[in-house]
Amino acid sequence: MVSESARPIPAVPPVYHVRAAKPLALPQHHHNTPVTTTMLLVTVPAVLAAAALRPGRGRGRSGRS
Repeated sequence: MVSESARPIPAVPPVYHVRAAKPLALPQHHHNTPVTTTMLLVTVPAVLAAAALRPGRGRGRSGRS
């Protein structure tokens, strides 16, 4: 077992240098379209697709209990 005092001390400092971190620039948001318009453009086609893929009510069915 080697004691702490017996370890060799490096004579040369490490070669790499850690630079100070610069704050990251936040991405610029383009507020050309309102949030409401974006929400409608996303949700309306989804609702229409769900309604189109839904099985029909009463068409071709008989005796629903």
